[in-house]
Amino acid sequence: MKITDVKTFMVGARRQNWLFVKVLTDEGIYGWGEASVEGLEKSVEAAVHILAQRSVIGEDPRNVDRIYQKMYRHGFWKSGFIYGSAISGIDQAIWDIKGKMLGVPVYELLGGKVRDKVRTYTHGGPRNAAECIEMGFAGVKTGIGPGIEVADDRYAAAKAFAKVLEETRKIIGDDHVIAVDHHGQSTVRDALALLEVAKDYNLHFFEEPITPENAQLYRTIHDNPWNVPIAAGERLFSRFDYREIITNQWLDIIQPDICHCGGISEIRKIAYMAEPFMIKFAPHSPNGPVATAASLQVAAAMQNFDILEFAQTVYLRSDIYDIDLKPVDGYFKIPDRPGLGIELDEELFAKYPYEDYQYRPRYRADGTVAEI
Repeated sequence: MKITDVKTFMVGARRQNWLFVKVLTDEGIYGWGEASVEGLEKSVEAAVHILAQRSVIGEDPRNVDRIYQKMYRHGFWKSGFIYGSAISGIDQAIWDIKGKMLGVPVYELLGGKVRDKVRTYTHGGPRNAAECIEMGFAGVKTGIGPGIEVADDRYAAAKAFAKVLEETRKIIGDDHVIAVDHHGQSTVRDALALLEVAKDYNLHFFEEPITPENAQLYRTIHDNPWNVPIAAGERLFSRFDYREIITNQWLDIIQPDICHCGGISEIRKIAYMAEPFMIKFAPHSPNGPVATAASLQVAAAMQNFDILEFAQTVYLRSDIYDIDLKPVDGYFKIPDRPGLGIELDEELFAKYPYEDYQYRPRYRADGTVAEI
């Protein structure tokens, strides 16, 4: 069996465009992958086709790791957001092919299931938290409050943050998850001020309190006296990026993204690295249906898996995929069809054309550029 072609498709999905990757073989078996990003989809798409010509077409898809190593090592410039995302989409599709060829779900190729279902949460806050729970999710992830810049007024931000947490906890009760995503918007001291507020609301985790550029700063935040778990990792792109954080145990929960970190081949290695350090694995996954299917396969087989993120925008395009992504009592079913367990309808892609999406810029009160 040989890989004969790699195709890409863009599907507009409101807050982003899903970038699907289809890898074809000379025996008619094909696989789906996803390399979705926000705002740089066309750059990733170009990288996919470069990788395909240089490292993928002509290879035997049964040699999954060989192809991964070629993609990762033969470009000289390793990993990173664009390159890592392109590798991820192709890698997922090759795993899909191998599972289909052998007639088994991908989780069987990863050692088999260690769990029967996968816990999941979605994005929400006081306005829609009740609806999220009614839909079957285990909990919600929120921000500290709309339009708040901690650098402008730490006290006002902390007060507003407490209100968000209080209202959300009151709505969903004590039996459901609340997580917070801060997108790296604070300094260490400002982040600690927010964590002090969070101590009374039983957070599942506080995500990206600071930006990932200086990993050592996570040491102080991780050792916060209020025992609030710290999560991060969506902006790290390989096990080499994770090495220092994992070995020094500066995070409680790691969050690699299967669309950016190198696909199934790499995300499983990152999870394995974290397990002996008692660090949990909660994949970052606010992308499309193929990324969700791939993440479910990995979550099924990783002992230290904790909880899976899910973006409800997936439901807006439910006619293009055939996988059941409706949670029940906080859990997704694990797909058991061969490969990733998902099929896409290419004929319907044209209904949802590409739309240029860029993050909305943020500024502090004095005009200083702020983190998105």
